[in-house]
Amino acid sequence: MTYRSEQFKEYLSPTRKPSTLNVYLSYIGRIDRLIGGLDEALARDGVEKTLAWAAAETRPPFDNFPSQAKSILNSYAQFHVAQQSPDVSPEDDLIADADQTPGSAFGIEREMQAAVRKQLSRIEPGLVEADGGKELGVATGYIDIVARDTNGKLVVIELKAGKCPAGAMEQALGYAQALGDEKNEEVRVLLIASDFPDRIMAASKRTVGLKLLKYEFSLSFTPAD
Repeated sequence: MTYRSEQFKEYLSPTRKPSTLNVYLSYIGRIDRLIGGLDEALARDGVEKTLAWAAAETRPPFDNFPSQAKSILNSYAQFHVAQQSPDVSPEDDLIADADQTPGSAFGIEREMQAAVRKQLSRIEPGLVEADGGKELGVATGYIDIVARDTNGKLVVIELKAGKCPAGAMEQALGYAQALGDEKNEEVRVLLIASDFPDRIMAASKRTVGLKLLKYEFSLSFTPAD
């Protein structure tokens, strides 16, 4: 179990009082123990899935003051992103609070998930929900959507807001492997994003059971009154 306490403290120190820093570190230490390694979870599952885990968590420290615990975890998630993008500062609103603020990457993916669930047959004729309408947890993390196709085969659907990030394909395949091992069934993967890097596009052509799909937004208009 690891988290970068000193680096996180240094990251926050320009905008937080020493007493506040101690509170943050105390919460993050407890969250780190609860999840079995916060840095490992963020690297394995990504920010969105880790925040989704926190949103549903009720064990300490998410029991007495859940909003505070989720807000502090969100700050650590921002710090995690900042390590990959050095120009990001603690004041940058990169990641939504755990209440899934609309317009954030997390919020957009949650909205995408709800929209996709309502129209699975548009992705692939005959595709139906197979997870009871909520994310399914497996050994490697939480799957956005699990469905079955017309042949009865399980399908892992992984959603990414914007261009598909590095590691997303491996993440989705890891979910499929874990689900297949658990159910003793063959599992396909649908990875959905607005666009894909050339490297992922090339790799997908040599990966059996994986299909990439691009989404597009369309606008609708209603009177403001």
